[in-house]
Amino acid sequence: MYINTGDFNTFGSIVAGDYVTFTFSVDNPDSKAALVFYNQSDLCFAFEVGLTDEYRVGQVYSVRFDKKDLVGLCYLIKEQDRLHADPYSRLVAGRDQWNDTSRRSTDYQVFSGIPFGMEDDWEDSTVKIAPCDMLMYKLHMRGFTYGASLSKNSLGNYKGLINRLAYLKKLNVTTIELMPVYDFEELFLESRMVIDKDGSRKKVTEHTGKVNYWGYTNAYYMAPKASYFGGCNEAIKAFRKLISSIHNEGMECVMEMSFVYGTSHDYIIDTLRYYVRYFHVDGFHILGASAPIDRIATDPFLGDTKIFYEHIPEDILIHQKDNKHLFLYNDSFMYVTRQIQNHMNGSMVQFANHMKRQNIAYGFVNYMSSVCGFTLWDSYSYGEKHNLANGEDNRDGNNNNFSCNYGVEGKTNNKNINAMRFLQMRNGFTAMLLSQGIPLIVAGDEVANSNDGNNNPYCQDNSMGYSMFIKSKSRELMQRFVTQLIDFRMGHKCIRQENAMEMTDYKHIGFPDLSFHGAEPWMMSIGEEQKALGVLYSGAYADEKEDVYVCYNFHYDSVTMALPLLASKKRWRQVLNTSEYNEDTDLTPKPINNQQSIVVNGSSISILVSVNIKDKT
Repeated sequence: MYINTGDFNTFGSIVAGDYVTFTFSVDNPDSKAALVFYNQSDLCFAFEVGLTDEYRVGQVYSVRFDKKDLVGLCYLIKEQDRLHADPYSRLVAGRDQWNDTSRRSTDYQVFSGIPFGMEDDWEDSTVKIAPCDMLMYKLHMRGFTYGASLSKNSLGNYKGLINRLAYLKKLNVTTIELMPVYDFEELFLESRMVIDKDGSRKKVTEHTGKVNYWGYTNAYYMAPKASYFGGCNEAIKAFRKLISSIHNEGMECVMEMSFVYGTSHDYIIDTLRYYVRYFHVDGFHILGASAPIDRIATDPFLGDTKIFYEHIPEDILIHQKDNKHLFLYNDSFMYVTRQIQNHMNGSMVQFANHMKRQNIAYGFVNYMSSVCGFTLWDSYSYGEKHNLANGEDNRDGNNNNFSCNYGVEGKTNNKNINAMRFLQMRNGFTAMLLSQGIPLIVAGDEVANSNDGNNNPYCQDNSMGYSMFIKSKSRELMQRFVTQLIDFRMGHKCIRQENAMEMTDYKHIGFPDLSFHGAEPWMMSIGEEQKALGVLYSGAYADEKEDVYVCYNFHYDSVTMALPLLASKKRWRQVLNTSEYNEDTDLTPKPINNQQSIVVNGSSISILVSVNIKDKT
């Protein structure tokens, strides 16, 4: 067997030409290291290669093998008497099947695969979507495919997601956010000491019976999850096929990366660069308070990659004017909107400010539900969390949801209550889709998916945790509403401009770019006591003919709101009243008799547009 010193350039196992190079670090310079190889087919021991100091620089070993000698093998790193997989594994062998409890026979050990094919060329198209044109859709690969009517071999894997891309395209989704698709341990395991037959104590690993459905845990972050992508041998090729399929539909792919506390900052940077270089991933939603966001945001290799994070230092944000690729992604919009919508001391001032959050240098993501909380339907159906199925006595999950059940906790056959819930769903979607920032839909919200009041279904690998696309008239109507409203957003750029609204007529067009109105027109200040507000977007500031006027009424009772005076050849037409939506509703402009004011029903939103007319009739 040919063995030589490696190049020390890249950690992990790297296949190049006729060779495979293994580069890894050990805990201290005195560690005696070895590479232990196993047959990948049955994970049985094949041979061990001890490494001497000639292959080491400091605490880093690098060794090169002939590629032909390693076909069909996987490996572990041995330090002293400790065996472990390579943290830089590009492939993981040993959990090719989801929730495979038979792994007990190997003590749940996983092995590092050798990434043959990683260097192969592959065809892929380039997609570049401007932030103002984006519509994000967050999904869990397993839950999104199991909740739909798909063939058995497409359930829970990339094939199912590729099958569903047409659905997302029809919804006008531009950017798919994938919950963890790197190789995490889905079995919740615990270790304990037991007494062996000979009286000695030994450590054993056991499955608790729970499944880590979401995947927010320590992981082999560089390895596509084998059980999602056809097994260890196919994972790289399959993940590339998914990315190219998404790109071929004109959509982007954003990976959610949840790095656990203590993960090396260099490792994080290496991981993100790897996915951009070898898989053409378009962006990352970074989770974890300890992530080196300053380094990620300013890394030259990631300069064209969209980065989403809860908080990014202001001094970094303001220097991104010529390359808008950083985005603030947090639950502020959701809670501000829910508070005022559900009459929980909400502030119209905060709501108005969140509706126009935007910056030419960086952006914002706005959403009305989160996987770490209630679904949108559940936020109007449950006043309290119902997480008993998680096995933690309902102690887990967020206690502050600003949700409302509208008269009955959970499911009900009361038509009035369900009608109110769907009205509030429409209001929530309308606020989000008319916000200036990037709207994000959590999978299944568009069809009123419910998690039965569980606001933390991290371990619910079942219909409770899946995005269930159950067919019913009311759900289909909800989906139709969302699709129509997305079309309206995409057709009116004045709502979703890249720059911050100045609320002045700085182009001398006749209207400010954005203005606020109430019972009287041109009310440019907002009081905390208000629960109704008119927002006027000047179409001319986006080179559009139509102005858009949105009337938000979060009072229980109807209110009369002023209609700003238009030029003599224009008239207001109503496009939508969320309180009167039905299967015959379309979003075409419809004449209204009164051009001075409009009555907006309680707990509803009305949208109007200005249209040119030939005469004043």
